[in-house]
Amino acid sequence: MPFNGSRGDVTPGLALGVELADRGHDVVFGAPPNLVDFARAKTAESERIGVLSFGPDTQRLLESELIRVRIKSRNPRTKMAALAELANHGWDQMTAELERMAQGCHAIVTGSLGQEMAFNMAESTGNAFVALHYCPLRRNDVVPVTPGITLPGYVNRSMWALAESMRWKSMKARENAQRKSLGLAPTRHSLPVRSERYGGVEIQAYESALFPGLAEQWGSHRPFVGFLGLSSAGVDSDPALEEWLRAGSAPVYFGFGSMPVPDPAALLRMIENVTRRLGVRALVCAGWSDLAGADPAAVQSNSNIMIVESVDHASILPQCVAAVHHGGAGTTAATARAGLPTLVCWFSADQPFWGAALRRIGAGTSTKFSTLTESVLQQGITDITTARARQAAHRLAGSVAPTATAVAAAADITEAAARNR
Repeated sequence: MPFNGSRGDVTPGLALGVELADRGHDVVFGAPPNLVDFARAKTAESERIGVLSFGPDTQRLLESELIRVRIKSRNPRTKMAALAELANHGWDQMTAELERMAQGCHAIVTGSLGQEMAFNMAESTGNAFVALHYCPLRRNDVVPVTPGITLPGYVNRSMWALAESMRWKSMKARENAQRKSLGLAPTRHSLPVRSERYGGVEIQAYESALFPGLAEQWGSHRPFVGFLGLSSAGVDSDPALEEWLRAGSAPVYFGFGSMPVPDPAALLRMIENVTRRLGVRALVCAGWSDLAGADPAAVQSNSNIMIVESVDHASILPQCVAAVHHGGAGTTAATARAGLPTLVCWFSADQPFWGAALRRIGAGTSTKFSTLTESVLQQGITDITTARARQAAHRLAGSVAPTATAVAAAADITEAAARNR
């Protein structure tokens, strides 16, 4: 199970891996080196899971000048060069590591990142291919490629087809080089075409309720199971946090996960100023950003703000009144499950899709993080703390599959795919 990316990319794979191990399967799980300790801690109770380092350090990549500056450039030439560099980043290392990992396996299960190399490996060994998708990635009539706009169905499908073609053109040379090294013939077809012909399964690891009509359109080879997550059983509580929660009103949760915040001190001041004006408390989860060290004096003098490195979403979020976060699939799943109306302050990738989806059903709103100001944040929190937003968020929570149910469904599909090969 090779998984690349941030903690949010790796966690669903870990959840599925633990379930497969509990069912008696041996699992080799690949995680980025910066997440190996996290993966081993989450799988420590299972003797059937071995965790290996896979690919480059993703925290270092997210904090690099490539991601922070060049890939966001308004100069098309600079941006395209940065995207090409990102696509190549760690490819040779990962293909070599994957080849060693795949020896003796019966199925290859991967995440949204690096699917091409995983599929080629599955084809070369004749094994089942299963991919977890954390948002819509394939052509369809329902979801626009550009989140937040409304287009006719045929336009949506044409734009997805164009995106698919561009992705294939950017991957063709390195894919065929890998295929040659594996003894496979070169191919002219993109991954979606090859996977469908091969009998691969693309599990949609998110809620179909957020994208009405998509499940009916895609059918059995792209089955929806709901958000995947790890059980929080046995997670130690934080006595200081629990005491702070009991000492006042339900707070607004702030968390930006693995996204590197450019100016933590400025963000913390913004949160402090806005929550003071609105008369609400703030629970701030630092994630990969140094928010705790941004302005210690301000934090110590303000009892209405609590900063923690991480929280157990399942137990803490239901004690909050609303959420402000980056829109990662995992955090979106947690706030949706908790019934929290949400302001998504997105950075890139799939995050704007979640902001647009929540806005569409009335359970949240969305803005780009780089445009976040005190007035934007204050208006966003005002919008998501209305009775209407709370009701929409509660309705969404009622449609979200329990974590155990979603993980079991994904494991059933994976086992069936392996049997069918």
